[in-house]
Amino acid sequence: MEQKIRGSVLLAYMDFIRLKWGNLAFQKCLEDIEYHTAIKPGEYYDNEVRELILKWITDEKGKDYARDLGRFVVKNLGLLAWIVRFANPKIIAKKFPDNYSEVYTFGRVEVETEDRNVIVIRLYDVNTIEESCLSWHGVCEGVLDLTKTTGTVTKNTCQLDGADFCEYEIEYSG
Repeated sequence: MEQKIRGSVLLAYMDFIRLKWGNLAFQKCLEDIEYHTAIKPGEYYDNEVRELILKWITDEKGKDYARDLGRFVVKNLGLLAWIVRFANPKIIAKKFPDNYSEVYTFGRVEVETEDRNVIVIRLYDVNTIEESCLSWHGVCEGVLDLTKTTGTVTKNTCQLDGADFCEYEIEYSG
């Protein structure tokens, strides 16, 4: 199965680079990954482009920035970001599987929200590189940031280490 990702995510990655390091870094990224095609929000692109951007960010700037990127993507969703500030993390997390399947053509997401103040997110066949794992960790942290909720994110298992899925646990107060 082809691994495709919606252009809106790639555009968010590019916005992150521009805002964090400027247009020169943005141009350098495109040159370094040898990408020269215009990206449109509603179209799908090879997931390899996303992975190349993630690797560029971590190689050029450091691994922490892959997590920062995940946080950025969640917190910069326009009007949706403004609306969800009034929601709790469980409401947002319950929407992850549907939102994921609208953006990615591969893998799947499961979410458990039964425990009080704990959310478990499992990503099946999503992360193929460490940088992707880091960005998803940041996505989970971004949910806490977006809802102005105090909490922590722990990665319990990793598919890259042989597990069946990558699992992130979000514990929060509230």
